[in-house]
Amino acid sequence: MSAFDYEAIDHAGKPLIGQVTAESERDAIRLLAAKGLTPVSIDSPKQERTTSQIFDFQRPPSAQDYILTVKQLAILLNAGVPLIAAVETLKSQGLHPALSKAFDGMSRSLRSGAAFSSAFANNLPALPPYAFQLSAAGESIGELGPALADTAKQMEYEHRVQQDIKNALTYPAILVSTGLSAVLFIFLVVVPRFSAMLASSKEPLPFISEVVLSTGMFLSGNSTLVFIFLAMTVITLIWLFKQQSTKDAARQAIASAPLIGSWLREAELAKWSSMLSTMLRHGVDLIKALDFARGTVGIKSIHTRMEQVSKLVRGGKSLSIAMREQETFSDTALSLVQVGEESGELANMLGSLATLYEESGRQRMKRFLLILEPAAIILIGIVIGGIVTAIMLAITSVNQVSL
Repeated sequence: MSAFDYEAIDHAGKPLIGQVTAESERDAIRLLAAKGLTPVSIDSPKQERTTSQIFDFQRPPSAQDYILTVKQLAILLNAGVPLIAAVETLKSQGLHPALSKAFDGMSRSLRSGAAFSSAFANNLPALPPYAFQLSAAGESIGELGPALADTAKQMEYEHRVQQDIKNALTYPAILVSTGLSAVLFIFLVVVPRFSAMLASSKEPLPFISEVVLSTGMFLSGNSTLVFIFLAMTVITLIWLFKQQSTKDAARQAIASAPLIGSWLREAELAKWSSMLSTMLRHGVDLIKALDFARGTVGIKSIHTRMEQVSKLVRGGKSLSIAMREQETFSDTALSLVQVGEESGELANMLGSLATLYEESGRQRMKRFLLILEPAAIILIGIVIGGIVTAIMLAITSVNQVSL
């Protein structure tokens, strides 16, 4: 842990000077951001700075790096810091080298007279497309700071949804992997020992015992080929799931499954509603907002229906009627949208709809995990129990012991 001297700006735009203890400069920036402070400068030991830069060079910026950067820029602008000064502040903050380079290019573009939205898109192309549309909309109405703040919130929301899905599936995946490893170990090490013990017996063995012992002997005698096959299978699966077509097919298949399918569909509808709400709040017209919101949907069937919603609205129908015709949304969701249209509060109602779907999705996720984890344990127990039972039947059959 090291002590870092910093200069920062609070929410009221008041400059602050202090010291924060962290493992690295990046952690110090995150600690300050968590306190609601926007760092202007951070001084760290030269050796630690060099180590951090080497580490950053070895990997691209993460989603959290982009979120933190956009959030810091929004805080600076909302605090009244001039645009060029805010960009140059972030450039000198010791961010990820790729982000520092991007803000350097952005600063040069702004000084040459380019619009912020143009400089933003040209220098940070890895950001989601809606970030550039929101920045352009905010710039046109003089609310760039709030627009960027909402961009960061939307990015944070999408990142949180992805992390929730990953975290929810991590434990079951580890459980299944451990169970399969245990089964493979039993077949490769334990079963062949019993097979050798029973090889001299002339007594007929039960069918299940024959299958288990034969499988164990085959795997043990061809262990090198087994490991090569497993390695090739893993490599093939990794390659397949890097292909967008495979991801789309897998996502669609999972979305059609019971329990987990409902959870994923509601998570996608929550992202769509949140994106549409954010775009409308910043003055983006409904047609463009629908197009951008559709881009956040990863399930093909829902994406197609959202495309139909856009076409119907473009043809003159109201959003609530277009949504109703697709039979994708609940009656509560349709009522919220209809009320929003009638009261002129469509953006706020869509934000409430996103919250509604998110909470519903979380409840479905909990129910899914309550079923998945015991089911995985029971399945693994049945497989291992079956192997042990087959071995015991073989032993008792040879020794003529009745169970």
